This record gives sequence, C-alpha cells and structure tokens, in this order.
Amino acid sequence: MSVIFPGNYVADLNAYREQGVYATPGVEFYQVRGVAIVSSNLTGGGTLSPQIISPDLRADDKPRLDKAFKVPAGATVYRTAINAVNLKASGTDTVRVDGLTTTTNTEATLTASGGAFPAAGATTAFDFGTTKSVESSEITITAPYSGALTIDNPDDQAYVIVEVCYFKDGAAPDADNVRVPYKTESGSGY
Repeated sequence: MSVIFPGNYVADLNAYREQGVYATPGVEFYQVRGVAIVSSNLTGGGTLSPQIISPDLRADDKPRLDKAFKVPAGATVYRTAINAVNLKASGTDTVRVDGLTTTTNTEATLTASGGAFPAAGATTAFDFGTTKSVESSEITITAPYSGALTIDNPDDQAYVIVEVCYFKDGAAPDADNVRVPYKTESGSGY
C-alpha cells in the first residue's frame, strides 16, 4: 500500500494501488471504488461482483488484471455509496452494497422509482459514531440486486459503481519518520 500526505493529495485515491491518505495523524483513510459491468439484461435477482478496475483502459499485450473488491481486516467502514449507469429496473427494484460485518447504516441501497434509478445514486450518512465495529477479517464486497436490471442503451457500457470508505490504524513510526542525530564516538573530535 502507498499512503500519501495531505499536501500531495491532489487527485482521487487510487484503489488499484491500494492508496490511502493520512488526513489525521496515525490513521490511514481509504476510498475504494469498484465496478460491476453488466453485459446483458439480468432477471430474477442475483448478486454482482464489483472489481477494482485496472488502470489499463485498452487491450494491450499484457494488461494488468482487475482486482477483487476487498476490504482488509482492521478496517472501520464509515460510508458506502452505490450508483447504476445505463441501467433501469422493473418498478422499485434495488441494488445494494453487501458483505460488511459492521453494524447498521453502513450498506447503501439504491432503489428504483418507476424503473429508473436516481442519477445521484445512494449513499449512507458519513458516520464516525460509536456504532461502528472493526472488520475482523478481510471481506469481499458484493452488490445484490432484486428483480431485473435492464440495459437502457445497448450501445453504451452498463455497470454498477460501488464505493466503500474506511479507515484503519496507521503503522508505528520507523527510522524514516524521526530525525535522530548521528552517533559519535568519543575521541573523534578535534
């Protein structure tokens, strides 16, 4: 993992590189976004498996593979979000974030109205409250959907975007984090 510092935080965190930011001393914050591509109409409910998409956008001789959407052990999730792009539903079907073991209000649910998903998606409220628990083991994030998901425009990509924001304790300081004077031996002075 690579952790950046606030002065260098000028773009979205790179989930593919497991990049976090020290926004509060001693705590690493992460914003992980995954995508579940929908290549055909889906019916009857099911589960999508979001992936952290490789930064390689075109087919190359050796493109980097997409990664599984996982949240590490020791993470405290404080916000999730979900959105559907180029998808419609039948009636009031839902797509939601799933897989977390933390307590309530951490898994966002996107609900269609009249078959259309809201353009702004769905989020949970930002919450550092005491109701949060720490993930005891690494977990895989999924996106279960109820009913049907239909591709609105077959000429465009259709997908579900899932975001999980979490923090975890930073590592203890090491020799690179302190300025210790060089050791001098007696008798080496002039």
